[in-house]
This record gives sequence, structure tokens and C-alpha cells, in this order.
Amino acid sequence: MSPALALPMRVVDARVENEQPCAGDTYAFTDYLSRISSTWRRQVGTATTVSFPAGVGGKGNQGVTAVVSSTGGALGYISASYIIAHGLNAAALQNAAGKFEYPNLKNIQNAAAPVKHVPANNEMHIVNLPKKYAQAYPLSTFTYCIVPKAAPQHAALASWIYYAMTGGQAFGAQLDFAPIPKVVLKAGIKSVRALQAG
Repeated sequence: MSPALALPMRVVDARVENEQPCAGDTYAFTDYLSRISSTWRRQVGTATTVSFPAGVGGKGNQGVTAVVSSTGGALGYISASYIIAHGLNAAALQNAAGKFEYPNLKNIQNAAAPVKHVPANNEMHIVNLPKKYAQAYPLSTFTYCIVPKAAPQHAALASWIYYAMTGGQAFGAQLDFAPIPKVVLKAGIKSVRALQAG
């Protein structure tokens, strides 16, 4: 925020109306809001699609990026990679320790670092970790590939996912995708091998 900006200049906001069934950003955002606000938790909740109380819509990261970029004073939520790619400003969010942290590589790594065990279903939540993780960005999350077990070209798909998790990680840092913690990588590779086997 600009120190010279007298708030509120105007009331403008943006929200996602993501019709895709796997709206991970919406889930993470509403999970964070539900953890910090009992009113949000009661009235809106945590889900991949929700009925927002106000705002204009944009479909997915691209749609919200377009709305925020073309609307003066707009606020929205998008993946950190879209913030970087489009030169947008990011807000620091307050974590459970009361610290305001930005979505940068170090703070996202700090959110993922505490993971020491991956459950059998591979589902992990690192949104707004306990206050002892004071340097963690509270809206961090893992990215999942959800694929059918009987995909028509399962071997090729498994090879692509394997590359993304291993050699492909070399390209992640420039878009604020933190390296996958070893325990998470091991669980991911196990899932990929099951997909390869068909």
C-alpha cells in the first residue's frame, strides 16, 4: 500500500467465480479466512466454490488477473506465479504469530518445512500454521495433480508429473513455487509409480 494513499479512496473489489471443480486457490483463500474469522466461517465457509458476499467476478487466475489489472483499486486473490508474471503487487497477510508475511519463496518454504509426515491420501493443509511458524506465509498450499487412476495415456501422464516434481522444480523458484519437501516428494513419487503401473 502506498503511504500517500488516503483510504478508503473508493470501494472496489474482485473475487473469483471459478467453475472448475478443482479451485485450489479458492479453497486455500476461504480456508484462511475461515481460520481467522468466525463470521466468515459461519456465513461463507471453506470450499472450492463459495457464494461471496460482494464483489465482481473473474474466472480462475487469468480472469481475476484481468479484473484486478483493469480495475483501479481492485483487490483479488490469485496464485503467486500470476502476481509475478503480471507485475502485480501482493499484500502481506497476517499469520497465526501475528506477523505480516508476503508470498515470497522463503516464506512459502517456511510454511512447507514443518511437514514431516504425509497421510495415505496425500492431503496436507499448511494454511495459517500455528504461531511457532512465525516466518510462514499463511496462504501457502501444495499444488496437486488430480488424475483418473485409469487415464488413457497413464504412462505419459505419469512421466510428465514425475518430471514436474523432480527436474521441473528447477524452474519453480522464479515463480515462487518452493521446492517440494523431501517427505512430500517421496509420497508424490509413490503415487506417480502407482499411476505408471496402471
